[in-house]
Amino acid sequence: PQATRYFWSPNGYGLKKGEGYYQNIYVLWNQFSYGISDNFSMGGGIIPTFLFGAGVTPVFLTPKFSIPIKKDKINLGGGALLGTVLGESETGFGIVYGLSTFGSRDNNVSVGLGYGYAAGEWANSPLINLNGMFRIGSRAYFITENYFVNIGDGNIAILTMGGRWIIKKAALDFFLAIPASADMDIFVAFPVIGFTIPFGKTN
Repeated sequence: PQATRYFWSPNGYGLKKGEGYYQNIYVLWNQFSYGISDNFSMGGGIIPTFLFGAGVTPVFLTPKFSIPIKKDKINLGGGALLGTVLGESETGFGIVYGLSTFGSRDNNVSVGLGYGYAAGEWANSPLINLNGMFRIGSRAYFITENYFVNIGDGNIAILTMGGRWIIKKAALDFFLAIPASADMDIFVAFPVIGFTIPFGKTN
């Protein structure tokens, strides 16, 4: 279960037709995805800042294509996160990406490349994504999800390490997010907890 993504980033495997899930991270991140076909899924989400008195609300869509090249060995994926901020004008944001996943649904690594945009302008350099998922027990996974990007005057990385615990077909994710750059002289790690609940066809 939950084989089509790491903590947040997708991989080359796709939801089957009729499968879906809802993901929540710290109340603020709310996302769902649903398999339209075995090779295409559509999702969406909301960050309900209005609950905290904000006058704006970010919303987004997440289309994704999955292309199996060699069964349980190589899968390609591509898609986008397409968002805007309700309550503000000219606030489009998002990222388009492509990725390759090597390995089975239980044990795999992925390499991805994406370009972000905001307010009508594209990033000058790509975001690079390196991820891995490894089953370490009947209900447990070790997961690492890592982002590398050039921000103009240097490079920054967001590194994550943690696990996933399967509860029936739902999942509890827990990890540390660690920002890193050449300019940082202290170690910082942010604990993150999320859960995912499947719906629709789950077999």
